[in-house]
Amino acid sequence: MYSFTEYLWFFIIYAFIGWCIEVIYHVVKSGEFVNRGFLNGSVCPIYGLGMVIIIYLLTPLKSNLFLLFIGSFLLTSFLEFLTGFILEKIFHNKWWDYSNLPFNIKGYICLDFSIKWGLGGVFIINIVHSPISKIVSLLDNVIGHTILLLLICCLLSDFIITIFGIMKIKRHIYILDEIAKKLRYYSDDIGENIYRRTTLALKTKESVKCKFDEQKSEINSMLKEKNVNLEDLKIKYEKAIKEKNFVHKRLEKAFPTIREKLHKSNSNNTNSHKE
Repeated sequence: MYSFTEYLWFFIIYAFIGWCIEVIYHVVKSGEFVNRGFLNGSVCPIYGLGMVIIIYLLTPLKSNLFLLFIGSFLLTSFLEFLTGFILEKIFHNKWWDYSNLPFNIKGYICLDFSIKWGLGGVFIINIVHSPISKIVSLLDNVIGHTILLLLICCLLSDFIITIFGIMKIKRHIYILDEIAKKLRYYSDDIGENIYRRTTLALKTKESVKCKFDEQKSEINSMLKEKNVNLEDLKIKYEKAIKEKNFVHKRLEKAFPTIREKLHKSNSNNTNSHKE
């Protein structure tokens, strides 16, 4: 069995390896570099946590490739599902979405990637982990512990910075939603007013132009009475969309599903305001 210090090293090392895999995959797929991690640093914690769990629970199955594959398949799938579920509950958006792939479960996991995680677990336990564990054993000294402490401090600092950034993202989205609701409320109120009066004008065969002039006057009066400037709200809404902190911009780039859904929502809101 490994010590707690060794497991910390495994977490950091495999989190870094996972980050490298994500970056390489994205470069091959899109031709550009993107920091694919949840944190700002060069780590993907879910990979580190996943490998620590596999090493702790499945090392005794190392000689049985089939059971090792099944164990890796199930553990990594459960971890990915749980992580995706929690993130969606917190942010009301999927950070990744496999809904377009066959044999997926609520878009959090899919058979294709689960098989890859299972094969990856077998490959790492039987080939990659042995030399890494030897390197980690050499770091069981004062210098190694000092380096580990510094890395953990950097990781915790990065985590705190990211969490504060995410809290600002939630507040930013809340503000956008509140402005959008006000815009929809007043737009719908005005639209219904126009619809009722236009219908009445057509039914009574009165001058439609005259009715529209009356509507315009009444609508302006209505907005003044409610102390609401529709144009100011639109300007405030557009300004809020553009105001994003570093973490917000990076996470949108790292997890396109969030960006696409948020932009789609913003586009729908903008279109409804124009209507």
